[in-house]
Amino acid sequence: MSAITFARQAFNREKPHSSITDWVDILTANHIEEEAYDGIPELVDSINLQGLTGTGEASRAIRKKLKHGGPHQQYRSLVILKALVENCGDKFKTSFADGQLTDALRQIAGDRTTDKRVQKKLKLVLISWHEQFKSDPSMRSVSELYHMCRDIPTAKPTIDPMEVEANRRRAEKEEAKRKAKLEKEEARKKEEAERLKQKQMKNRPKRAPFNFEQEKPKVLASIVEASQASSNLANAITLVNPEKESLQSSERVQDCLAKAKLARKQIVRYIQLVENEEVIGVLIETNDRIISALELYDNLSSPNNTTADQVSAAAASLASTHISPESEVSKLQEKQKAAVQKAKLNGSIRHGSTGVYADLEDLNFGAIGASSSNLPPPLRPTSMSEESNGVDGRGSLSDFSDYESSDEETHNARGSSSRSAPKDYYASSDEGTHETRGLKTNASIDDPFADPFAD
Repeated sequence: MSAITFARQAFNREKPHSSITDWVDILTANHIEEEAYDGIPELVDSINLQGLTGTGEASRAIRKKLKHGGPHQQYRSLVILKALVENCGDKFKTSFADGQLTDALRQIAGDRTTDKRVQKKLKLVLISWHEQFKSDPSMRSVSELYHMCRDIPTAKPTIDPMEVEANRRRAEKEEAKRKAKLEKEEARKKEEAERLKQKQMKNRPKRAPFNFEQEKPKVLASIVEASQASSNLANAITLVNPEKESLQSSERVQDCLAKAKLARKQIVRYIQLVENEEVIGVLIETNDRIISALELYDNLSSPNNTTADQVSAAAASLASTHISPESEVSKLQEKQKAAVQKAKLNGSIRHGSTGVYADLEDLNFGAIGASSSNLPPPLRPTSMSEESNGVDGRGSLSDFSDYESSDEETHNARGSSSRSAPKDYYASSDEGTHETRGLKTNASIDDPFADPFAD
């Protein structure tokens, strides 16, 4: 049995395992904070009790964590190693930095895949050892670890195309999940806002329906105010001298512009509510008038675009806009205006002509009139004088008739009322040469009722 035991001990290559390794495993666990120092004093006591064996076991346990552990275990191993160097005895300081631990530190310093925080912590630890032990010859190996790790060329990691593609797909999936989560969150917030809005609408008191008869005075007042605002804006723009000031700098124009915009809001509101045909037409025309004034301001507000002729033309076009509804009164007024204009025109033509009936002077018979150029001039009516009885002193048809009746006096009275003076007739006589009753003969007058065979 003794030989077998001796053979086992001779060929046994298992490393010693004591409480030092257990303490390193415990202190590098994931639930331990990175800069925590709890449990390190117990580890220091265990290493000091075992001497060189404890130093080798501690160095080996820390090296395994640095080489095969995760970022947290690597970070914790550096914290523990720095604490052991500062608190253990001289035997640990001079013998912990063996070749295997040094290689592990060099690998961490030169590997680009190592966590940046771990590399930064390693650099701080090596700098502190360099500053602490650079004047101690016995700690020269520890002090030179900083230079050894600093001069290591950075190894370029090999790029695996499959790994790159996998990383890209993984990133796309994560991005899609993130977008889906954001969209879901936005939809939820929007739904909550809509629900809150509906709740507020339910709690809000209902607005009374629009009553045109009650609101009619306000509607008419708004029309008057809007019409006045548009006219004031056009007048203010017209009065601005573009050579001395601009529309933007004119206080009066800006004040009229603000009032016009405010008045238009009420007009637009009433356009949406009013259903009366006559009033809705007035509202629309008033709105068009305000829009014309605003467009006038926009067109003339730009620099080098405002002239006096443009302002006058725009103001004239704006002034020609009618806002009165089409009613019987307006139609009658238009007819009266047309009649007055026609009467004025006829009067001016009559005063400028030489004849009595000037309206007949413009008659043109076309080809008929041209073919009768050799004919004598046509008969023209002459003016009647107040002293003459009839036309050229002629009597009426009844004066040349032989009508006699019992009501002679009534007939004569009616005849005398239509004449200013009695006519001079020939007396009826058996001895006279004239057998019929008529007027005195006048050589210069051709009697249409005379006997054609009298000569």
